[in-house]
Amino acid sequence: MSDWITDYYADVDALRLEPFVARHAEDAVVVFGNQPPTVGIAAIHDAFEGFFGMIGGMRHEVHHRWDVDDGATVILEVTTHYTTKGGAPVPLPCVSILDRDAEGKVTSLRIHIDLAPLFAAMAQEAQPVS
Repeated sequence: MSDWITDYYADVDALRLEPFVARHAEDAVVVFGNQPPTVGIAAIHDAFEGFFGMIGGMRHEVHHRWDVDDGATVILEVTTHYTTKGGAPVPLPCVSILDRDAEGKVTSLRIHIDLAPLFAAMAQEAQPVS
């Protein structure tokens, strides 16, 4: 049987926006890379809708997982395997920290990643072919 973090990332990796967003508390905070915090479920929906629309896909390969406070906080070290719309693979190292409330909703998601290589690959695909 899978646990909440496995189910959470199954939605992310399948780019299932609505089920992913529903896993968050109304006042959840998401910090993605060096972007300003995204606060509230509506803002999280809009931010991830935009991001999911920019990429062809993704898959998280978990290397290490630490559960704190009986799983209320989970720290993951992963490789996020992005795929651009043109099909280019872009694997990136990432550490994410997730906190949940007593109802099991994610209250805080901090994604520590440098997306510059992904954006560079997407920009290269956008260049006209000579």
